Amino acid sequence: MELTASQLADHAAARAAQLKADLRLTPEQDKNWSGVQAELVNVWRKQGEQRQSWRNARANQASNVDLIEQMRKDGDSRIEHGNDLKKLADAAQPLYASLDDRQKRRFGEALFQRSRDRRSD
Repeated sequence: MELTASQLADHAAARAAQLKADLRLTPEQDKNWSGVQAELVNVWRKQGEQRQSWRNARANQASNVDLIEQMRKDGDSRIEHGNDLKKLADAAQPLYASLDDRQKRRFGEALFQRSRDRRSD
């Protein structure tokens, strides 16, 4: 099922809201949340768009695929994702430093569980 850009953004925002609720931030920690939330939504929205794009490309793939062009596109995508992760790390650093061990564990699970799930597909 293909989701619209708006649906992908809504899904990413809902995941960020769920994470915030799961973290049970203190009022002091909450002051650092908005920047983290914006970057999380951006990263998760783009990941959703990319997964959808990959599915569409595979479904429409002709037997005459330009392997070199595919490698270039993949490389560009990885560079963009890396830059997005750096922005997220910069935004998350003040919040993460204030989290207790349980909150840090939950934060890490939210960020990295999805990527482990995708690798097993």
